[in-house]
Amino acid sequence: MPRSWTGQEVAEVVAAHPEWLGAPLSAGEPHRVGRGESYEAWLPAPAGPLVRFARRPIGELPADPAEEVAGMRLAPQGVGPRPIGADVLWVDDEQYPVVAQEFVPGRVLAPIEWTGALRRVLAAQLATLHTVTYPRPGSVRGVSQALDPEPGRLDFAAEVDGIIDHWAPRLPGAPGEAWAALCGPMQRYAAEVAPEIAALQEFSLIHGDPVLTNIVVDGNRPVLIDWEWTQIGDPARDLGFIGGAVHAGDWYAALTDKQITDLLRAYVSAGGRGEVVALRRRRDAWLAAEGLAVLAYLWWVDADPAQAITPANRSAAADLQRTVAAYLAAW
Repeated sequence: MPRSWTGQEVAEVVAAHPEWLGAPLSAGEPHRVGRGESYEAWLPAPAGPLVRFARRPIGELPADPAEEVAGMRLAPQGVGPRPIGADVLWVDDEQYPVVAQEFVPGRVLAPIEWTGALRRVLAAQLATLHTVTYPRPGSVRGVSQALDPEPGRLDFAAEVDGIIDHWAPRLPGAPGEAWAALCGPMQRYAAEVAPEIAALQEFSLIHGDPVLTNIVVDGNRPVLIDWEWTQIGDPARDLGFIGGAVHAGDWYAALTDKQITDLLRAYVSAGGRGEVVALRRRRDAWLAAEGLAVLAYLWWVDADPAQAITPANRSAAADLQRTVAAYLAAW
């Protein structure tokens, strides 16, 4: 089971790192401001920093926390929080990473609150992020620290096969059958889209998971948080996870063709690399593949008595099953 942290534990860790705060810790107890599958986010002082405590041992985390720190460090100022420090805690002979980062004020907006103007500002933020480029895709540290990185390519069909290979054995019974019914169409779709993605010769630092719940808005300024999935990859991926024909819950907004085109035009106008039509095809592909993966994850959680799926996430799974199937049928 994922671990939960107490305010006292958080206070003890932060007290051992006064350099994170820049000032002595106030008498008030830290309070938790967020909880995900991999991390809890705590605010030990009103002005920050935000301190993220892993809920699982380092070997069970889906991504290397050092990659997250590297991605935040490479990102242009104002796109995301700045990393401040990191530590590893030993609990019951297991290592739990802790990452301290700049606190970003604001709130997560519901999909209905995202106006066209705000989506255009987000597009400009992503265009700024994607100015950090490399000749091949891969991990942030592996690519950015290479003295002479060789050119490389993305294999979208292999990405989809990897999703299927990972989740198919974990979904028995009716959920597995329903999910398998989507996999064949997804693989055929991926085979058609893959050559266009494979033709990319320049890759960007991407957030990797800019769903709406990973964006904090302060006034009209959206800032990307939770850089767990940052990587060097196709910038169209970041443009896809905002939502579209595939949508679900508070993560992916239901966007019309016109709204998607408006977003992509704003991105290109702000200096984003690519052409609107090509970006559209690629961003839709990444969103569809992610929808398939997230659907499998939600059904896997729902089938495990040791884990509790919320009614909202069960509803999101129904949205994903319906919209992924409809998208593939219309392709």
